[in-house]
Amino acid sequence: MRASVWKYAIFSIVCAAGCGPSGGMMPGGDDPDPALGPSDYQCTAPAVVPLPGAFFTDISAASGIQAGNFVVDPPKAIPINDHSRLGFADLDGDGWDDLVMHSLFPNAQAGVPFEHLVFLNNHDGTFRDFSDESGLRAVQAGFFVFADVDNDGDEDCFAGLDVPLPGLGNAIYLNDGAGHFTRKADPTFDGAAGNTTTGNAVFADFNGDGKLDLFLGNGQTSYASTNQLLYGNGDGTFTDVTDTMLRGEVPAQPTNGLVACDYDGDGDLDVFVSTYGVSTELGHKQLWENDGHGGFDDVADARGFSAQAGGNYWLASTSHGLDPEPGADITSYVGANGFGIDCQDVDNDGVPDVYLATISHPVDSDYSRKWSDPSQLLLNGGATAGFAFKNVFLDRKLPFNEGDIDAAMVDLDNDGRIDLSVTRDNKYESGYTMAEQKAWLGIYHQLADGTFESVGLSSGVDDATDTSAIPRMKAGQNHAYADIDHDGDLDLVVGGRDHGGGRANFLFRNELGSQNGWLAIRLVGDGVTVNRDAIGARVTLTTPKTDPAFKMTRELKSSRGTYDSTDTRVLHFGLGALCDFVVEIRWPDGKTERHHSSELSLNHYITFKR
Repeated sequence: MRASVWKYAIFSIVCAAGCGPSGGMMPGGDDPDPALGPSDYQCTAPAVVPLPGAFFTDISAASGIQAGNFVVDPPKAIPINDHSRLGFADLDGDGWDDLVMHSLFPNAQAGVPFEHLVFLNNHDGTFRDFSDESGLRAVQAGFFVFADVDNDGDEDCFAGLDVPLPGLGNAIYLNDGAGHFTRKADPTFDGAAGNTTTGNAVFADFNGDGKLDLFLGNGQTSYASTNQLLYGNGDGTFTDVTDTMLRGEVPAQPTNGLVACDYDGDGDLDVFVSTYGVSTELGHKQLWENDGHGGFDDVADARGFSAQAGGNYWLASTSHGLDPEPGADITSYVGANGFGIDCQDVDNDGVPDVYLATISHPVDSDYSRKWSDPSQLLLNGGATAGFAFKNVFLDRKLPFNEGDIDAAMVDLDNDGRIDLSVTRDNKYESGYTMAEQKAWLGIYHQLADGTFESVGLSSGVDDATDTSAIPRMKAGQNHAYADIDHDGDLDLVVGGRDHGGGRANFLFRNELGSQNGWLAIRLVGDGVTVNRDAIGARVTLTTPKTDPAFKMTRELKSSRGTYDSTDTRVLHFGLGALCDFVVEIRWPDGKTERHHSSELSLNHYITFKR
């Protein structure tokens, strides 16, 4: 079967295996022929539409996602009247990302139960409230992470409880395939009832058995706890292997952010831990390196990830972050008050880099505040540098802000370069006069030379004319990306943090990215050697006929950020001016396959099955 090629794919075209350039379903497996396409293949490079002024449109109210976001005239005081932790997931298995929002832990501690809102995608830019039908509304948890823990083809739910509540703990909820969830009994979680402080979690097949495992980031801002590693049994239950598989000291710290990616290119997922508080273990970060068999060692010091030598960028006394902390080294540098974290290949060299958001207070008279690490953009040096990281935040012309919260890395305009975004807390902005130091949502567009230009205030997301108490889009909590309308670009949802009276969340439609070339790749594992979600798969787009070879890399991950922001599982590639390239898929079991662009339909969703 051969389908028509459309400029924009409204849905994935599904055709028989080997349908080739018409797009749709492609089989997985080994590809012994590394051919780079026909030797005489030629294509005309498309023109790239440049970034205009506003490229996001606010569709919050029209989309329906603001229904029930906060309580009007609540019968009792609600500490935080919002649902600003959030993320995307395809709950009903229709191929379109749905939206899930969560209330925050101070409410439960004040006797107001946790509540979760679920909105299903109507495929037309609107959503419908599915909170009650889902069975998730009243689950007592601070956040969800979705993954197919039993390899039956649908997204199940890990419900993480981030504060100790009597008789309650973490839990797994299984999906019936249509978005209805039922709790799964598991003594691993049930035994921890009343003691839970899990603030983040990531799913991955860490030990390579085709079943998803869990890394739990315990603690969060208010608690210092040790993290946990749980192996999946394949039926929705888990076995705690922390004592044997997290080797060496597992420090008790507040974990404010997690992300898993294969930073050293050896085919397994490693775990980056963003910790909060320079008063606990100096605020040093953790980097758990996978040995390929599901055992981990913390190599954060060796890779230059745990802490940075410089101090606060805002202070002249540190030469604006360029001076090293006197008399200290990597083991004794003051670290950071860390929050959100993400990993993506920001410089298109084939290895993932890290964007870390922190809150760093510029106070000369306080040693810890003077030398604590601000937000960082950490470039991975690759194999020749021992996969060590170098902070290039200032070199790439990114601005300091005291209140950075949730960090993300995406290609917003499909020009082939990763852009950055960050939500911010507005509690610190009164000490500053410049816009970059206010609490606007930061959006940084990467230029051809690798530097970034700030476009938040011109993007259509931030509204400097808004005269309300908290203007749009200041004071964001979590934010996440998905192509809600399947036009090929990534749309944006932002959690509006309440500052009295209640506050709704915001949804913005991307108007630009679909005007440039793109490729959206869905991956499906076989459920035997590769988990059905294919978490851990790496897709690399290369242009081997150029010198040096250009590589654009995406990895499939369960979640990222602080309190588990969850982006779409579809891997989006902005093609910019590219038309002649090779797509290589490295599955979690190590098998690879390659496809030349002449075999694929560009500007389409394509599904590959292992």
